[in-house]
Amino acid sequence: MLQLYIFPRRKDSFTKEYMIRREIQCVMIRLCGMKDNGVSPVIAALLILALTILLIGIFAAGIFSLGNVDSAPIAGITISEKNGIITLTHFSGDTLPAGEYAILVNVVDQTREFQGDVVDFSPGTTLVWDRGTTEPLNLVSVIYTGSGGAVVIAEKQFYSINTSRINAAFTAEVTEGKNATSQVKVGVSGAKPLPDVIADLADVWVVLDQDSDQTTVEFTAEESSPDLEFSWTCGNGQTADTQAASFVYNTAGTYTVRLDIRNVTSGEVGTSSMILAVRDPGVTAMAWVKSNETYTTNVWPIAGRGYSDGVGGTGYTDRVWRLQFSNPTTHGFQMVFYFEKTGETPSTQVEYHVSSLERKWYHITGVYDQRGTSPQERSKLYIYGRNSGTIRGPINENLPLNTPTRSRYDVTRWKIENGNFTTEMQHEVDFPLTSEEITAIHTLESGGYTE
Repeated sequence: MLQLYIFPRRKDSFTKEYMIRREIQCVMIRLCGMKDNGVSPVIAALLILALTILLIGIFAAGIFSLGNVDSAPIAGITISEKNGIITLTHFSGDTLPAGEYAILVNVVDQTREFQGDVVDFSPGTTLVWDRGTTEPLNLVSVIYTGSGGAVVIAEKQFYSINTSRINAAFTAEVTEGKNATSQVKVGVSGAKPLPDVIADLADVWVVLDQDSDQTTVEFTAEESSPDLEFSWTCGNGQTADTQAASFVYNTAGTYTVRLDIRNVTSGEVGTSSMILAVRDPGVTAMAWVKSNETYTTNVWPIAGRGYSDGVGGTGYTDRVWRLQFSNPTTHGFQMVFYFEKTGETPSTQVEYHVSSLERKWYHITGVYDQRGTSPQERSKLYIYGRNSGTIRGPINENLPLNTPTRSRYDVTRWKIENGNFTTEMQHEVDFPLTSEEITAIHTLESGGYTE
């Protein structure tokens, strides 16, 4: 239904006066219901009469200040909305020149969002704004503000004010690539969780598949009803409008996944989001270690992952990485990564060392980045959160990082039997950490240790 309202000409005040009119209407509706709340019908009637006189005064002032009402354009405009996208279509009548009309959404001037400040709104023209469904949509109005006054050309009421919220929570499932969330948030067997300084940076951690160089994550809304409209955005340009949405990522980075839900019957809306961290394949291992004696010979295992019988042997093919100490005059600390390829004997491909060791706590971090384009980028050793490694040993660019089929070997057993080193706060992550992240972890943990 087309409604016509007359307001004073001043463009800088039409929105305010329009809001006053709407507020008066809402007050009158509430007053009409005062009888049910115990308010005297006489008092209610007097209040309504007073408001009616005030409203007539506003309208009269508008009419007298308008001049020639007949000069207002006549235009056929439809207003629609779906999944948060508001569409205005001019299908017949006069053109509304740019700068001489305003588009109000919930009584707020949003003309610029529709590009209405630069576009003539003429027959055949469509104006669109992707507003989203984060907040309820109550009222959309098109108002002509040129030559003599402000006139409502078209208006559509959607839902009542003060609509309640709807649950928009959703879950994530990694269907391609590695779900590393549990490794980060919970920790691995025999290790404490990764410090919150890293774990809290994202809600879901995903590692790109080594073969396809991508990861696929399926998000599913918890709410399900024929009355619900879903609107997904995933942070890299993909969208969906179904209860479950499957998004593909092929670049490491941090993405915000958002779900907007609206009940098309009641007008209830809700929104929820989570942060998705997509990382390159690889591994980061770190531990605080301290020598219990002074050593000048031998190689002492300190920490690691994979299966081992303590001296290599049958468990060698299931070893992934090992932090060890050798003669400080030649090697010092070493981070050794193990690799395998079908039909080839597993071998140590990368090795780093630090030149000396004193009887104190050391924070050691080894990083293997499978996406690195050079030995220096692929493997690094950090001491006290600073990159200080030197490459040793052969580099085979074609061998992937081994994935063990047996359980972690027991580094505690080595420590007890040999009494060489004390190892604490061992962490492991299924992807390479950046230098900044490693430094942040060291800074957080170093309060109880001395360098």
